[in-house]
Amino acid sequence: MKLLDRYLAGTFLKLIFMTVLSFTVIFVTVNAFDHFSRWVDKDVTAMTFLRYYFYGLPYIIVLVTPIAVLICSLLLVAGMAKNNELTAMRASGVSIPRLFLPLMVTGFFISLFTLVVGDFVVADANYFQTQVKRVEIDGRDPINYLMRNDFAHKTLDGAIVEIGLFDGQHESISRAVVEWFDDSLRVTRRVDADRLSYVDSVWTGISAEERRFSPTGEMSFALYDSLPLTEIRDTPEDFGSRRKSAAEMNVIELWDHIGRIRAAGGNPTGDLVEFWLTLFFPFSTLIMVLVGAPLATNNPRSGKSTSIGLAVLLGFIFFSLARFGQTLGHKGALQPIIAAALPEVIFIVLGIWLFKRAGQH
Repeated sequence: MKLLDRYLAGTFLKLIFMTVLSFTVIFVTVNAFDHFSRWVDKDVTAMTFLRYYFYGLPYIIVLVTPIAVLICSLLLVAGMAKNNELTAMRASGVSIPRLFLPLMVTGFFISLFTLVVGDFVVADANYFQTQVKRVEIDGRDPINYLMRNDFAHKTLDGAIVEIGLFDGQHESISRAVVEWFDDSLRVTRRVDADRLSYVDSVWTGISAEERRFSPTGEMSFALYDSLPLTEIRDTPEDFGSRRKSAAEMNVIELWDHIGRIRAAGGNPTGDLVEFWLTLFFPFSTLIMVLVGAPLATNNPRSGKSTSIGLAVLLGFIFFSLARFGQTLGHKGALQPIIAAALPEVIFIVLGIWLFKRAGQH
């Protein structure tokens, strides 16, 4: 059995490598030709071109790997069925679950690989790619996060700060407008300040105007020479660093971010959805093996084009379910962990049913 396991796992890995490589080359080629005139107009050098797409490789690999694994599992098992290899293996006493074990183990380790790459490599690589585009291709200056103007910042408690000028060195914000919202996104409080200063770990509005709005639309107004805004738990480093979205954070950063939102009294529902998606999505690779391998045994006479078409269809359904669950989770219609796990649960159930059906043939 060890020889058979090595044969199946080795063949499977070679197919996956070639398929991911093919998808990557196609993706880069199409994108490069689409932007070819732009590269020429901006006199982009070969090194800049290579560096731009090099930083884009991790994202492409993580994106195409699940579909590549599904296609390869379908092609491999369908090919073995056509050549009567499955029949010979089963005649020698090897059951269907045992036969697919090396494929499942391979899919598991590929899932771990995509988890590590997607969690700790993709976000930084995407950032470096945007910097190459901004500085080397578009000819713009890099962003100075310690001194910048005219931008908005969402605080941990959910408020929006419109910033005229942020001075990270002196820990101050000029021409600041802070707005808080209710669940219906109506403004409940607004503070206009000539300056916000960070003193003793508290942001304080200088020459501030405060407006409070009741649910009935009534407004109260007050003027302050100095108004502490203890609700804002964000530090100057939060305002002055590159703000990562939830999708750009790794699981450790995201969990810490969720904790800070909770401590500030904010609503972390959307970030919790992204946290569970970050954990669950890489294991879609393993689930694709669970679905693809037994599915091929039920259609042993299907050709390569049929297998590829079926893989694309299943991939489309999976990613559509993932987007659907993500939307429901962000809207609060489903618990974050349920919303994130929706496509995985459905495909696991489908895979188990296909495994049982394959064992009966």
